[in-house]
Amino acid sequence: MDIPLDLTDHAGRKRQGRVVLLPRWPAGPAGKRAAKGEDFLIILLSEPPGGLVSPAEGVVVSAPARRLASAVNAVREAAVTDTAGAQPGLTLSPQDAELLRQGRLFAAAPLQVTPEEIFVEGKAHLDLLARDLLLSTAVAEYLSPIATALSAPNAAKPASLKRLKELKELARAVGGSADEAPEVRDTLARLSQLASCVDREQSLACAEQVYPDKRVLMEDIYMLRAFRQSPQQANDLLSMQRFLQQAVIPAEEADLALDRSLAVEQLSFAILATEPQRFPPAKAMLYSFRRKYISGYHEHHTQYWAQMARLHARLREEQTLVEALHRLNTLAELGPPTGVGALTAYEQLAGETAGCPLIGGVEEMMETEVVCPACRLSMDQTAPVQRIEEIMQRIRRACDRQRARLSSSAVQQVLRRSNDARVEQFLRMVQASQLSSLPDILDDQLTGYLRRFLVESRIQEALEPILDQLQEGVPPKVNDAQTAMREISQVLQRAFQAARRALPPGETVVEDKGPPHRKRKR
Repeated sequence: MDIPLDLTDHAGRKRQGRVVLLPRWPAGPAGKRAAKGEDFLIILLSEPPGGLVSPAEGVVVSAPARRLASAVNAVREAAVTDTAGAQPGLTLSPQDAELLRQGRLFAAAPLQVTPEEIFVEGKAHLDLLARDLLLSTAVAEYLSPIATALSAPNAAKPASLKRLKELKELARAVGGSADEAPEVRDTLARLSQLASCVDREQSLACAEQVYPDKRVLMEDIYMLRAFRQSPQQANDLLSMQRFLQQAVIPAEEADLALDRSLAVEQLSFAILATEPQRFPPAKAMLYSFRRKYISGYHEHHTQYWAQMARLHARLREEQTLVEALHRLNTLAELGPPTGVGALTAYEQLAGETAGCPLIGGVEEMMETEVVCPACRLSMDQTAPVQRIEEIMQRIRRACDRQRARLSSSAVQQVLRRSNDARVEQFLRMVQASQLSSLPDILDDQLTGYLRRFLVESRIQEALEPILDQLQEGVPPKVNDAQTAMREISQVLQRAFQAARRALPPGETVVEDKGPPHRKRKR
């Protein structure tokens, strides 16, 4: 007969289990472990075990000092809940309660509670037993790997809180060196925090927070053991691990990736701490991988920057078109600037493709480096061919939008009033959609003149009503004059802001005796 038992554990989580009555030990396989979906199993025996009791994880066995007389009725009474909805204690006859109180508890993990605390005054406080079982099991899941890592290759000591004291002594023996590597300092901080816990609940909460992966916990312990045993070899191993972790292997380099996996597996602090005789061949494996990696990296570095040089030349071929768009964007009266993000991306790509200063000497610089110290190129990085093509298409579309604005009848009428031969030639190119020829004529001087003429025309439009009234001798209204002046001020501010925003770095708009033009800063 079995009864479900639900409770809340030490961490506030809902847990489910069962209480099972068995006549003797051992029972069948189904009675020895919790069922699927259950967190624990409590087994009450009707008679003392005749041999060794070794429960599975998550199982606790309560054995009486002698055979019970009325255990079946006791279990039936346990199904009744109290008015508060809490799990009741198990009601037993005084004789059976005393026999269980005098008996023993068996579990895979060391328990803190005793039979005397569970069976009190004819009741079985099985919720207390279940919580202690869950807590002890969870703590053992951390104490067991700690005990193993502290003792390997020898047999592990019992997984008790005493292992935390040993952990603290280990951290104290390794810590305090002025030249500790960052990885060692981080490991010392984590293990010292765990070792300073004073009870099971605190140590478990700390372990679950700091070490969600118990393999990392064991490797940290092995690291400290290695630094205590042989600091120089441990430092060498740390450098090797950094190299392996930072080396990026392209997916198509399957053989090289396999070599790295094998080296990572062998170059562990667990091996150095427990089997130091395996360290030299592991180092040889690392050196073999590093030779292959560096050879492949040199080839990739050379090919990458050769391709980047071609892309850089491709970008420079479009420089005049980029400058034309910069100039067109200074014409505030055409509307908001276009292709601003593409222009920024173009300048960034022009810098990125400019070349690596170690293109001819990376071989000498790569003995200890994983990547080129100048460009930091990773082995799986590819040249931005598609990105450059996309940016140039965006710049061309932006130029087309500005050309469409220039082709509007309003702008055409304004510009034709200039009676300037270069403006006429410029307009013919715009109307003919000769985008490739546009940069040849649209230089700084013509751009400055167009900017000035468009602004002057806009100012003229704003002043026209006021000047007409002046010609007729009619005083303009104050509000009309103020509105016109505000509009003129906005036109000028918009023009200057557009010029500053659109011109490339290192250039500025200056006033000369002639039309405004752009001049390089020195």
